[in-house]
Amino acid sequence: MPGFRQEPDARGDLHAADVPTDRDRAGAPTGPLRDSVPQDPYPAGTANASETKSPQSGSMASAAAPPGQFPGRDDNQNVQGGNYADDDEEPDGAYDWEPEGPGWPEDPADPGEEDAGDPIVPMGGGGRRNRRGQGRARRQGRRFSAPLIALLVLAVFLAGGGMVGYHFLREYVIPPDYSGSGNGTVVIQIQQNQTASDVAKTLFGLGVVASPRAFVKAAEQSSQETALEPGFYRLHRRMKAALAFGLLLNPDARIQLRITIPEGLRATQVAAALGAKSGIPLKSYLAALADPVVLGLPSYAGNRPEGYLFPATYPVQPRMTAAEVLRAMVQQFDAEATKIHLVSTARSVHLTPAEAIVVASLVQAEGGREADFPKIARVIYNRLAVNMQLQLDSTVMYALQTYGILATNQQLEVNSRYNTYRHTGLPPGPIDNPGDAAIHAALHPAVGNWLYFVAVNPKSGLTEFTSSPTEFAQLRAELAKNLGQG
Repeated sequence: MPGFRQEPDARGDLHAADVPTDRDRAGAPTGPLRDSVPQDPYPAGTANASETKSPQSGSMASAAAPPGQFPGRDDNQNVQGGNYADDDEEPDGAYDWEPEGPGWPEDPADPGEEDAGDPIVPMGGGGRRNRRGQGRARRQGRRFSAPLIALLVLAVFLAGGGMVGYHFLREYVIPPDYSGSGNGTVVIQIQQNQTASDVAKTLFGLGVVASPRAFVKAAEQSSQETALEPGFYRLHRRMKAALAFGLLLNPDARIQLRITIPEGLRATQVAAALGAKSGIPLKSYLAALADPVVLGLPSYAGNRPEGYLFPATYPVQPRMTAAEVLRAMVQQFDAEATKIHLVSTARSVHLTPAEAIVVASLVQAEGGREADFPKIARVIYNRLAVNMQLQLDSTVMYALQTYGILATNQQLEVNSRYNTYRHTGLPPGPIDNPGDAAIHAALHPAVGNWLYFVAVNPKSGLTEFTSSPTEFAQLRAELAKNLGQG
């Protein structure tokens, strides 16, 4: 009687194998057993059935497996009569289930457990291997996409870095710049204490240069050591930055009037000269002189600008006011006074700074040649020392607000503290604005006993000194003759 046993096939799957009889060997039909056994021991649609052969009847007997129980296992999921292990050598009780096929989504809430109420499809005919293969293919797809994503991220990073690098290159290394000398005319102003970066922004805003960085770079690379000076300049639109920087260093591009104020002018004469040459009305200068607070005079000036408008050459630029021009002259006086230590030096000759400037203004008005200035200062000090009237015609002319060398007898009668023929000592204030040579002479007088001096030749500036009253009278007669009055 034929017998049956379960043997694993070469794939590790279980199937029913019959022991052939002599009749089988002879090629006779095997009966209904052969006809009823399907080729796949677990055909589709029999997920919840367990099929075995009945050794008594030779027919198929089907028994329903409890839900959640793998066919061929008992209630504890132990193998019944065979080994359901595959090539992975799963230990007893282990269950490697990967429901990756269509229609079997994983439960996101509990992906590690199977729902006990769902049917479990047995993996016959290599089903489990196929599903595992599909899982590995998907994982390989994911592994393939990871390098691609990394390459995309790297490409985006490199593209961003390239943009940053391009921006840095264009803005700092090779900034935008025009190529020519430009066209048209643009007036720009450089203000006090402005840096090259400040000027660059102004030029860029007016369309002179293509970028602020181009101008700053041109300034950095310039071999000229001259710094940018405050003032107004004529430039052109769309200029190469290096040419714009060079033009700002060119005095010819500067818009300004340079006005020279000579030594010995009175404040009213200074205002007239500035009003005639600076383009600012004379009345504006006179108004500024009448409000000395705006001029920044030194404390010892007594709010009188006379004597403290230092003679020099001054630039007058567009948009400057009369007060600004005069203030620049006072600032120049302050600079000179600091340089020669006016306050302390005047003290050494027993003078105040204000008195020193008064003496300097007298020396400036009476002297012809600078070499005679120290001697004239000595005559003044010698007369003051003996309480002798100075008798200087220049002071009388100042009191009368007129000009001349020899005062007439009528002029000598003017009632003014500036009339040194009637009053002893120094006049109450300077009578002009002396230069540095006269100030130096007032602080450093020559040594001598002279009490008189006369500029006998006004054209040549020849001045004679004496201590004799008789000789002094002779010198005055010579002066009158030279002036056509004798």
